[in-house]
Amino acid sequence: MYNRFLEILKLSKNGLNGDEIGRILHMNNVRKYIKGEKMSFLAILRKEHDRLGRPPAGYQWLPLGLKPRGTPNGAWIRVPTKITGMGEISSVLAQRTTSRSAFSGMSEFGYKSTQELLNEKTLLFGFLTGAFIGDAGKHRKGESRFQSKSLSLMLSQNKQNSYRFGQFTTLCTQASLGLEMHRIADAPVSKFRYSDSACFQWISPASPLVGWLFHGCLGLGPVELTTYDPVRMDWLLETPYAFKTAVLQGVSESDGWVDAGADTACFVSSPNTPLFSSVLNSLGLRHRVDRRAVDVTRVPTEEAAKLPMFNPRIRSVYFEQMEIMSHAVRLPERQRLPDEVIHWIRELATRTRTLSSVCLELARLHGVKLTNQTVKKYIS
Repeated sequence: MYNRFLEILKLSKNGLNGDEIGRILHMNNVRKYIKGEKMSFLAILRKEHDRLGRPPAGYQWLPLGLKPRGTPNGAWIRVPTKITGMGEISSVLAQRTTSRSAFSGMSEFGYKSTQELLNEKTLLFGFLTGAFIGDAGKHRKGESRFQSKSLSLMLSQNKQNSYRFGQFTTLCTQASLGLEMHRIADAPVSKFRYSDSACFQWISPASPLVGWLFHGCLGLGPVELTTYDPVRMDWLLETPYAFKTAVLQGVSESDGWVDAGADTACFVSSPNTPLFSSVLNSLGLRHRVDRRAVDVTRVPTEEAAKLPMFNPRIRSVYFEQMEIMSHAVRLPERQRLPDEVIHWIRELATRTRTLSSVCLELARLHGVKLTNQTVKKYIS
């Protein structure tokens, strides 16, 4: 197609009009090619190369949008081919303009001004990266010419945190990447899904920029999946304390919870347990890993609350539970409990389903915390 385009230009330069060239080359729309209204893929790339120039070493140009069959459409962005630290991340975010949708939805999460939101642009990208590792769907829209993907969320309406988490992840996408992620129609009940309830849904436009987040930031290949394949993000260990915290919050809000009976804030860390253990060590947090069907990383609630491990702007149920457990006072394990506490335990056991929920209510209502084993002993 590119060679035919060059032949069109050559014949036009020799004085032939569009109809004459069309008959010679057996083509339609020759006039559009001559006027520059229609171009082949390589011609478009050559034109953009001449306009943009060669990127610095270690960077490449990516289109923000694509037409059908992967043809670039609209603006371009310069992205690093490999991340080594915050410098490359900052260079990408500096090129993106926060969408107006972010400003209209920021008050839902306590932002008082547009400047306050813009000041946290990097941290919002960190949270988005953590959510991208966790619950977010990454749908491939094209790989042959540009690695384009869309970002989506499908979250059960049975979970109290789903709506707030989805809305905040949407805000992060709009604010940091400038992509118009938005909520779409809820998914109805289906027996072919992990959840037996209806689901909230959000989706972003397909863009090579989302593809770059998957391949460039997470370091995953075209056929790899975040569920099974570990990310290659050693660069995260060299980033500031606040950015690592934001990434950890994205993972925790996506795949985490509070286990009151063990007094820990937890998240599923498979298949990235070594990376997250290194991140927690760099943040100075004690933790342990339960290795079962999947790895679960646990952080004591008092330490998790100091970070905090769950995002304070979302103020999810898990954030509130973490705060409750971190402020409760632990009673001695090897001494008989006061009769009053035993009464509380047995009363709560008639109203809650699990040992952990009894432990949580003890902390919430009475400010004391006990282990599952202790509670079980007094219920028996």
